[in-house]
Amino acid sequence: MFSWLRKKNNLSSPEYKFRNSRKEASADYVKYGEDLANGNRPEEALEYFDKAIQILPNNDFAWGDKGLILDKLGRADEALESFSHAIAIDSTNPITWHNKGLTLIKLKRLDEAIECFDKAIENNEKYAKAWYNKGRALTMLNKVDEGQKSFDTARKLDPFLYSKLKKMH
Repeated sequence: MFSWLRKKNNLSSPEYKFRNSRKEASADYVKYGEDLANGNRPEEALEYFDKAIQILPNNDFAWGDKGLILDKLGRADEALESFSHAIAIDSTNPITWHNKGLTLIKLKRLDEAIECFDKAIENNEKYAKAWYNKGRALTMLNKVDEGQKSFDTARKLDPFLYSKLKKMH
């Protein structure tokens, strides 16, 4: 399918094109779920992430994406469980650690959030979003100097991203 069609929400289910392996089929479901999520259809996206997990329970991307959708739907505890599943499968994925940290910030579990951002940074020291959100969490804990150091690192790594994120928060 052409990418410009997907962007117009003319989505077609991956069921018709099962490939030879479970891994490929699971990946197709994840991709379709991401397209649904990007089309603001989170409940349907969640169904496809679940299908991907049913086919391949160790698909960390499916678990991570499921966590994002659950968080978006206000189901933070379930989101944290999903992120934990993804991390148990691949503890080196900085994006999953970062996203778990964001959910923990929403729950005001700031020390745990900082631990997640630290893990994200440990796995990718140039991950500007993780540095920025670590700074946010530290600042929320009134650790302003430490927070500023994280903000400074984020700014050095990605000045454009830093200014964009600062406007959002």
